[in-house]
Amino acid sequence: MNPDKEAALINERIDASFKRLPNTRYQINVVFNHYSKTFNFLMYVAHPKKRSRSIPLHTVETDDLVYLESLIKRIQAHTKLTITYTGFVGEKWPSDLRPIQKASAAGDDTQYLKVHESTRLNG
Repeated sequence: MNPDKEAALINERIDASFKRLPNTRYQINVVFNHYSKTFNFLMYVAHPKKRSRSIPLHTVETDDLVYLESLIKRIQAHTKLTITYTGFVGEKWPSDLRPIQKASAAGDDTQYLKVHESTRLNG
């Protein structure tokens, strides 16, 4: 695992998927899969007259938040697209202890969090 190589790969795929179409919203979504201990990077593309879609960019085979933070910094240096986070409720960035995922709409991750907390306590 090399953060420079993985960030370069993700950035290359972002560039390939970013078409700069008018009236189109692009954002990067990082999903924390607690079960497989991976981070999935997706590009969300939404156009008012077309169907929204998520394009898989890359899967990082670790659950190390320090590693993720270094990847995010490299991606943010490359693109100004908004980055959203899913599955990070209760997680904090290692460098400054800020919450990774903002509290979102009611019920977004709360059901997942309850399942995750119970597996953490039992396992």
